[in-house]
Amino acid sequence: MRRRGLWLTLSLAGITLLALLGALLWRGGASLGFVVAFVVLLPVTLASALVQWWPLGRDARASCRKVWVRHAIVALGVSLGLCAALTLVLGVAWSGSRVGNMLLVSGVALLPPAALIGLLAAIGFRAREPEALLARGERAEISISAHWTVFVLPLLLIAAALTLALGPFGTPGLAMAAALYLIGLPGTAGQALARFIHSGAVLGERRLYLSYGLFWQKTASLERNKIQAVGVKRNAWTRLLGQGKLSVVDDRGESIVVPGLRRPARLARRFDA
Repeated sequence: MRRRGLWLTLSLAGITLLALLGALLWRGGASLGFVVAFVVLLPVTLASALVQWWPLGRDARASCRKVWVRHAIVALGVSLGLCAALTLVLGVAWSGSRVGNMLLVSGVALLPPAALIGLLAAIGFRAREPEALLARGERAEISISAHWTVFVLPLLLIAAALTLALGPFGTPGLAMAAALYLIGLPGTAGQALARFIHSGAVLGERRLYLSYGLFWQKTASLERNKIQAVGVKRNAWTRLLGQGKLSVVDDRGESIVVPGLRRPARLARRFDA
């Protein structure tokens, strides 16, 4: 297994080197394609090397119980950050040359994924699964997690950025693609990632347990007989995606909203009955 991993890393390194040479030797659209390949392959290659030799660490959260998954995410985040910093420094040092320009483009392109993987590494392994909030011996009647469609919007932004960058839109298209990729994508993808990791609701025999939050996970434990109202907030977009926000009001009039949940109406109907 270790030998197989070594050959995989060496193969990725060779392909990455070929992509770099192609970006330097070819011009026009082919050069851009090689730059994109280099941007993708460079962090993957470094991540493969880091995963192979990364020291053992603490167990990951429930959704990443396997240690190698945690190591892979941390290694990918480290590799992306290192690659972005290295290519930007070299690009500035060799600015004005073709190699310097290519490295600057690569470094800038690596910044959003580096930020997102870093966010995942920072928040993903501190989060608790909704079922872990249950009191000892309490049985879960309904358990709801976040819907995968929270990632649809950032995926659409990536598609739009690629269309604007590669289509016949000239300089305005490139400017709009850069704005979507560098500003729109990190914001929407970061929010989606936080919702996917943090959002959850579990209805126990005595309490309703909620988890939510953006940069850190918040939790709430509410006695069922003290809950005043449970509702679902949806708009046309979230209804189309099959997700919604669960809104819970306690006996003090305070409201807790958990966004991005899969079929939250199933839980809300339990309180209407």
